[in-house]
Amino acid sequence: MSTENQGLDGALRDTFDWYPVAKKEFRDAIRSKGLWILSFLFTALFVLPAAINWWDLRNAERVSRAVQSFGLQAAISGVYLSFVTLLVPIVVIFVTYAAVSDERTSGSLKVLLSLPFSRRDVIIGKIAGRSAVVGVPLALALSITGAFFALSPFAFKFEAFAWFALFTLAFTLVMGAVFVSISGAVSTNLRSLMGAGLFYFYVSFGWNSLANFVGDLLADYAGIEGALRWQIVLFVKLLSPTQAYKTLTRSVVLGSEGGALDSRFSMFSKDPETMKTICADVLSGQPGVRQTFFGNQTTCESAGSAVPFYFSDAAVFVSLFLWIGLAAALSYYTFDRVDL
Repeated sequence: MSTENQGLDGALRDTFDWYPVAKKEFRDAIRSKGLWILSFLFTALFVLPAAINWWDLRNAERVSRAVQSFGLQAAISGVYLSFVTLLVPIVVIFVTYAAVSDERTSGSLKVLLSLPFSRRDVIIGKIAGRSAVVGVPLALALSITGAFFALSPFAFKFEAFAWFALFTLAFTLVMGAVFVSISGAVSTNLRSLMGAGLFYFYVSFGWNSLANFVGDLLADYAGIEGALRWQIVLFVKLLSPTQAYKTLTRSVVLGSEGGALDSRFSMFSKDPETMKTICADVLSGQPGVRQTFFGNQTTCESAGSAVPFYFSDAAVFVSLFLWIGLAAALSYYTFDRVDL
């Protein structure tokens, strides 16, 4: 290790009490070759779809105009968005679910806590270390994928890809923090795995139903209708880390001033009158009607003003990261009160 690296390592160790725990988690992954396996897995899964479409470009009749015209943007809004939200969290679960519970059941957690580490240091260190175990190979895979697209015949916008990479890493960090926190809150690996699986399934497939249920309750029992109802529904939708990641990514991929408006508007699918209310009174847009193959479709165009700040990309990004603090706080509250 170079002198500079030794100095940085020492500074981090002196400044952050949780750093040695995080460092051990990361070094254990390197020794077990898990880091390299994840790097290969992520790189293959990110590059393979692009490589297949690149091969199809040799035959113009077999490739869609969207891919020819928008390149990476079409890939992000299609296959990559589904891949990240459906498959990456599963990988994160298996990397993180036993972070604390495994050491608790084996008894090694008592040894760790006999050293000058508090339970808070253990939780924070485990979150940081396991997140790095997933984040480093993912960042490497994203870098290789970006270079692949930059050198390919696809249309490529560096800014759109950079935001996609940032949001992907943020989403992965959030999911990792939640799963490690679940591991710290329960007593066995099985319970941790079940809790992580339930959280993943619900935020991926059930959260929109929760938001719509809240809207129905407000309408049926509180008499809240119109714009206020749909503002609350949209707010609840955006609280999901999966939905927040999707709408942020779609917003930057669209690459226009109305990107945030379009991405939030696409989170709904209701009758035309409701969609007009959502567009005009919730998102400050201008509703319109467009003739499509499936009939008349309500659209939402920018009315010259941005979406309300509480539905902006910045606000959604902050709400995404609030999950880290919430998960760690609840985990520490539980972990700090159990008898090991």
